[in-house]
Amino acid sequence: MDIGVLRRDGRTDPFFDGTADGRLVIKRCEACDRWYAPDASGCPECGEEDLAWADASGEATLVTWTVTHGRPAEDGTVPPPAYLALVELAEGPWMYARLDGVSGGGDLREGLPLRASFEHPDEGESYVLFRPAG
Repeated sequence: MDIGVLRRDGRTDPFFDGTADGRLVIKRCEACDRWYAPDASGCPECGEEDLAWADASGEATLVTWTVTHGRPAEDGTVPPPAYLALVELAEGPWMYARLDGVSGGGDLREGLPLRASFEHPDEGESYVLFRPAG
């Protein structure tokens, strides 16, 4: 299932610079050493408004997922399902991402260890998805 073309918006430049280099970059509060998802705008713990961008390990755990099924094409072909997940990064924050390398059934379970992987499409920005670790 095609996710469309991703574009940066100025606020996301460090995130997409990271994905282009095969790195997962998320937000970190330097004042209290807490980590946040890429869309965080401030630290709720200490009130710091200027969060830094920092490299994350890319390790995560599957929290939950859903499966979406595409519409059949005019020729009757059916695209493969897409697996969308909520993952907990090793640094603590949760983020939404797509799963790759899974087929459903017994492949998926809560707590499944995951590892970040990166797609580099011909058009638009590179993006992160997660695959089972190992």
